[in-house]
Amino acid sequence: MQGTPAPGEQYTAQIIVLGTTSYEMCSAAIWKPRVLLTAAHCLTDTGSSTPAAASRIFVMPPGTNSPLVYASGPLGAARVRVIGAYLGQQYLEASKLVVGNDIAAVVLDSDLSPTPFTRLADRTELAAWVKSFQVTSIVGYGITSLTDTSPSIPRTGTFILSELQVDRRDTNGWVTWSNPVNGVDTCPGDSGAPQFVTTGTSTLLIGDIAGGNCTGQQRTAEGFAAITYLEVLNPALLAAGYPAIPSAPQEVIATSMNGSTTVWWKNPRLSPESAANFEVRDEHGTTICSSTQPYCTFLDAINLNVRSSNAQGEGDASIVPTALPVRPSPPRIRQTRSSLKFTLTPLEYPVISGYRVIDQKKRTVCRITVISTPLTCRANVESGRYRFTVSATTPQGRTPESPASVPVIVR
Repeated sequence: MQGTPAPGEQYTAQIIVLGTTSYEMCSAAIWKPRVLLTAAHCLTDTGSSTPAAASRIFVMPPGTNSPLVYASGPLGAARVRVIGAYLGQQYLEASKLVVGNDIAAVVLDSDLSPTPFTRLADRTELAAWVKSFQVTSIVGYGITSLTDTSPSIPRTGTFILSELQVDRRDTNGWVTWSNPVNGVDTCPGDSGAPQFVTTGTSTLLIGDIAGGNCTGQQRTAEGFAAITYLEVLNPALLAAGYPAIPSAPQEVIATSMNGSTTVWWKNPRLSPESAANFEVRDEHGTTICSSTQPYCTFLDAINLNVRSSNAQGEGDASIVPTALPVRPSPPRIRQTRSSLKFTLTPLEYPVISGYRVIDQKKRTVCRITVISTPLTCRANVESGRYRFTVSATTPQGRTPESPASVPVIVR
């Protein structure tokens, strides 16, 4: 890369794929000790949609300079053995231009080295970083310029994350674009290199870099956001003995009541069984509520997201919508002389222990303490003209009362 030397960097390994008369050299993120993240085109032959045989794929230890490569393989290759490669959906290397889903995971039979990455960046973090023009790093084994043919140790460059394409043609996941800083750019050999952000004590991996032009122009480094390719990554993780990553919580709802906000959601679409915890975070990424259940309550807050995570802290996140006030619906009433039957609409709220029906004089006329379907209760009332409201009981206290029912006259 047209950057500065970074000898011994633990972010990136070198992948060498032997061909019949030549070899391909790429970079790969050490995402897990036994799983590397790289570009799909680094593992396939031109025009192919299947990875090269595992026996043709060699991994060099991180920080190693470009090796001598013989027909039997490169000198100094790591003792780890490749046991599987997983490509992006419908990937096909049809040209030297970057094509859709150019991302892949390589599974090893044993640990290569400790990983420097805390976890994958989730969708809410990626969207926020693009909006704020976040500074990122890329570390790869590419040449340093179009005229440099000398061996290269890993090189690091600084790039501004500038754009996300979430619906690019022939692509299942998100495509990232980045602007090089000070002419530093990705060059041949940097394919598969990790792009990442270091914040405080965390190093968050965005994904792999699949293309660049080595000229330092704007919007040149093209990559693929790993968290949007769980269909590819989860089988690789499971094959290596790691837990699968749950996708983001679904159908997120937020309500506000008595000075507190309650957020709840449905389980992730992908790998819900691996979701060990859920976190509601503010716009700065600070966790304000953590739960093993699909709901969380905390003091009123805004600009939130909710993230699922597995036992290793990997997971995706969704935006939390603006909280709406909690308010039940008025009861439906069926009258038989002085006897009234009330049917209630279930309140959309995660935990409800009971309901009460209240008359216009604030007297409770009937209660429901066993939550079942349908929600009904009966009451005998004296003659008069009535309007009734409903209130529910929750761990956060009683809800506000519903709007009043239609008038009921008891003779």
